[in-house]
Amino acid sequence: MAHAEIIDLSFTYPDESEKALRSVSVRLEEGEFVVVSGPSGCGKSTLLKHFKQEVLPVGDREGSIFYQGIAIHELDKVTSAREIGMVFQNPENQIVMETVIQEIAFSLENIGFPSEDIKKKIAELVRFLGIEYMLHQSVHTLSGGQKQLVNLASVLALQPKLLLLDEPTAQLDPVAAKEFLELLKRIHEELGVTIVVVEHCLDELLPLAERLIFMEKGTILYNDSPRSVIVDLWKDAAYRSYIPDIPRLFLESESNTVPFSVKEGMKHINDRLPLHGSTEKKQHHEGKPLIKGTGLTFRYERTSETVLSQLDIAVHSGDCMALVGANGSGKSTLLTILAGLHKPRKGKVVFQNQRIEKWTQKKRYMKIGYVSQQPAYHFTYDEVELELYERCRQFAELNPKPLADKLMDDFQLGHIKHRHPLDISEGEKQIFAIILALLSQPELLLLDEPTKGLDPEKKEQLGCLFQKLQHEGAAIMLATHDIEFAAKYANRCAMLFDGEIVSENDPAGFFSSNYFYTTGVNRLVRKKQPYALTWEDVNMLCQNDQTLRM
Repeated sequence: MAHAEIIDLSFTYPDESEKALRSVSVRLEEGEFVVVSGPSGCGKSTLLKHFKQEVLPVGDREGSIFYQGIAIHELDKVTSAREIGMVFQNPENQIVMETVIQEIAFSLENIGFPSEDIKKKIAELVRFLGIEYMLHQSVHTLSGGQKQLVNLASVLALQPKLLLLDEPTAQLDPVAAKEFLELLKRIHEELGVTIVVVEHCLDELLPLAERLIFMEKGTILYNDSPRSVIVDLWKDAAYRSYIPDIPRLFLESESNTVPFSVKEGMKHINDRLPLHGSTEKKQHHEGKPLIKGTGLTFRYERTSETVLSQLDIAVHSGDCMALVGANGSGKSTLLTILAGLHKPRKGKVVFQNQRIEKWTQKKRYMKIGYVSQQPAYHFTYDEVELELYERCRQFAELNPKPLADKLMDDFQLGHIKHRHPLDISEGEKQIFAIILALLSQPELLLLDEPTKGLDPEKKEQLGCLFQKLQHEGAAIMLATHDIEFAAKYANRCAMLFDGEIVSENDPAGFFSSNYFYTTGVNRLVRKKQPYALTWEDVNMLCQNDQTLRM
């Protein structure tokens, strides 16, 4: 008997003509670690929610869903709550209590555990997770990575047998993401929990996965071992962008070996890799200073900790600057200050020699486009198309339809134009919010985690858009945890730590000098190719010199 099973499931959301799932069948064996991937809006999250009774999406459903042989709708509610746990993408959406210990105890109290049992379970759990130090902290003071750990702890307190995770590392910095996935590995190996993770970025998950499911347009295209699926994706040029850089490098080199990790890769790159080659740096001519922050100091409350301290930063026309750093390092705060949404306690922000605090709100919107970490905050209307038309009219666009249609077509979002903005996938929300910010044709675009929830294909489209905007003289600043994206599309990178910028350079110089904040390919080849950041960089060095043998 399968641990959980979906048989011939089709599902359609209300008022939708297209099916979100089409005759999908998935069987989970007890103790498996399964990863589900595919394009944004292909049905991954919808499929995941069908394994848990409490979050079953509303709509027309055909097919069968079983948990340990029992139909999901007949499953006892307490059994469902205890044995099937779920961690969502946004840590904020799952936290309900004030302190960490209250949050963990909340799920146990709901089930009806006696107080002495609750204390025992929490004591054992926090030791296993290593979070004793934050037990009595307010959840509102925690970083994104810490909040996600608290969410996981709240679910694990019930000792689930099936753990469902929907892009759990999307808002975590690279170090926090690795720590979170290492914890999942321990949970899987030491507790035998069946784990299903929905994720676009497969770099860190492939070494953990026992099975990889790849979806497209509500159907399952591939369902096999990770190596088999990666090879299948390689055979279809349309899906090659979904292959992480390390296996992609080996596949591009026609290797018979497809490693998933740096450790595996090092075993198969021989000593004939060029020792002192160098990657071509992107030609970038620094434009005029567009916006400058000088001596920026900020704290949210008079008595709270300082978030930014005497920080200086400048962005030039044609720049694409990537801000990296740990959760809570001040990246988002810096963007809001540069956007004029927060006023620094000390220091000033000057845009083309004008203090932005003297601008009207309309002028700020025309000059600066800003998108927060939560794209839903930018939506006002009940339909995507209506949101776009009304926003066009606000910017004096007399005939908004052609512009709106073009933007939707450019990002292949025509299929969502009649849907509510809150009902589309996370990746689609992200792209749509960026489209709205572009309507005023701003000179500066400030984006907080713009690739969150995006599939690799959408990331490439976004990167190409950035390059086009740079060519036209606009400037872009993005706060991001997506190291590979920053390495490929930024021309400047800066790291925030302890309220200030501690490092700034071009991508090759920046990432080659980092130990943790760098790409997988750079870790793999940096001893011989210190400035290679992507598989394209290595290929470029080796394509005319058959020195790479794998």
